[in-house]
Amino acid sequence: PESSGGGTGGSLQPTTVAMATTIVFAYGEGVHKKKVRPSGSGADAVRSLKNLDNFFAEAEELLGLPSGTYDFEDQFGKIATPQDLQRSITMCAGGECEIIVKEHRQFVQLRNVEEKNTVLEKRVADLEEALANAAARDEAKLKAASDRLEGMINQLSSKINDDIVPEVEGVVKDKNQMQKDIRTIFEKLNAFNIQELQDLAAMSVKLREDVEMCIANIDRFDVQIQKDRAANKEMLLKLEQESSELRRYIMGKIDICIEADADIRRDQQIQSERMQLVADDLRLLLDEHNRLAVRCNGALEESEGLRILMAQVREDNEHLRHDSSQVMNRVISLEGHAEEKWQGFAPGTLYFRNWHRVAKGEDVQLSGDLSTATGRGFLAATGVVMGTDEGLAVGDGPCRHFGTPGCFSSYYELEIVEVTAAPAGAGGLYVGVSLQSAEEIAAHPKKEFDGWLVGGHSKALLCRAGSGHTDFDPAHLPDSLAPPPGADPRAINDARKALSVLRNTMPPRNKGGITEASIACPWRSEALRPGDRVGVLFRCNREGGARIKIMVNGDIIASHPFSESEAPPAEAVKFLTPVVRLAGTGKSAKLLPGLPPPSRILADDTM
Repeated sequence: PESSGGGTGGSLQPTTVAMATTIVFAYGEGVHKKKVRPSGSGADAVRSLKNLDNFFAEAEELLGLPSGTYDFEDQFGKIATPQDLQRSITMCAGGECEIIVKEHRQFVQLRNVEEKNTVLEKRVADLEEALANAAARDEAKLKAASDRLEGMINQLSSKINDDIVPEVEGVVKDKNQMQKDIRTIFEKLNAFNIQELQDLAAMSVKLREDVEMCIANIDRFDVQIQKDRAANKEMLLKLEQESSELRRYIMGKIDICIEADADIRRDQQIQSERMQLVADDLRLLLDEHNRLAVRCNGALEESEGLRILMAQVREDNEHLRHDSSQVMNRVISLEGHAEEKWQGFAPGTLYFRNWHRVAKGEDVQLSGDLSTATGRGFLAATGVVMGTDEGLAVGDGPCRHFGTPGCFSSYYELEIVEVTAAPAGAGGLYVGVSLQSAEEIAAHPKKEFDGWLVGGHSKALLCRAGSGHTDFDPAHLPDSLAPPPGADPRAINDARKALSVLRNTMPPRNKGGITEASIACPWRSEALRPGDRVGVLFRCNREGGARIKIMVNGDIIASHPFSESEAPPAEAVKFLTPVVRLAGTGKSAKLLPGLPPPSRILADDTM
């Protein structure tokens, strides 16, 4: 498969030549050149790069480069295969191995165009902000000057109206009054005598002095008005000059903005032309890519016949392996026939060898030899097994019987292959047995069964299969109790009696489900690690009830009883099928067939 960096994946071949102690990725040129080292240090970093996929992933994580935009080179040329990488590490024996990360030309050009466009956008934003600030300042200054001028005009008008106009009106009034008095005087002159005229002359002299004083006051007021008018005129000229300077300043700023806008438009045109060139290059690359795609499609069509042939060979090989497995099962069954014969024993029974192909959860994947089951469901990974079939794995046959007739035990072992992280309290896998065979469980729409499970986070579960999906036949013998074809009537009657006892203890239900037992199991399966071997022994009591024992790596670590209402007596049970629920930390398990239980787990009844 192709790696993320465009190279060909594959494992590095071991060598005895001294290798580099440090790998350095060199990226960029000139002052922009930088060197980074992968995670770890020294030989640990070299050994961590087991193949080109990890090599490219490490470079992309450190340098922040997207996949497919660069190539690796060393002093001898391009690194495209695991042999090239091994050569580069080997030739830098005992020192620092510098790997040059050379980015493709079109992506370098695209990055340069993006950087220039970012600079131009920032420059336009700064110019627009400066223009807006200048216009706001000019408007504020003009408004302030207008406000000051209006205040001075209002002040002058107020002074004229409050001081000068009343004085002038008083002078005019006095003048009018004086003229009236003079007329009155001339009218009375004819009536008065000389003495009166002299008195009037003296009074007129006095009045003339008053009039002269009033005229002097009016002249003084006129001079003050002229001075105030000259000052106001000078202030108006000054304000007009400042307004002209402000107008020239604003016009200069507008001219600068126009020139800047022209420069920006010219730069944008240049960038558009460059982008067009990049688009042309990209179009040429796409044409080349389409040509290569056509050639690849032709090669794939030529290899289609080879794939069909390989599929046929693989299918024939699978049939041969299956037939060989059946022959081996029959041989093992015949070998155990002599040592496991008891009343009601049916020769020819095929005990479990692997996991069943169909009786499993939808998320469970089986290995090619059907010995290993791996769960990938989301609910099962969180420890949830109720209401779902995720993580379900069932053996393809029943467990062997060990012990004495009427008090036998069913035993099987499995090996933990893989564990995974799980939320707190999710627990681990569940182990147990089922009364139904794998074929009966696979035929059930919800893959339900009657059985018992322990594990998880200190839990013991009772599993019941629902019969509401089919018509219940009370005379039908399940696979675990049905005698082989050609059995004598006595074996058939014994099987029917056992079925009757089983129905009384565990009556059929229309709706199945999983419930927790009345007593919790002390075993926490999340403590299991890869490589641990788990032994499961299940024994039904003569009077009802049962006990399940768990052994890990040869040590008995848990023993859990089920009450008489939770498990049938031993006479109602013949064969039990191994069942595992991959949940919580338990991700993958391997079934180990043909192993007898240790003598101490059979003899230990104290737990």
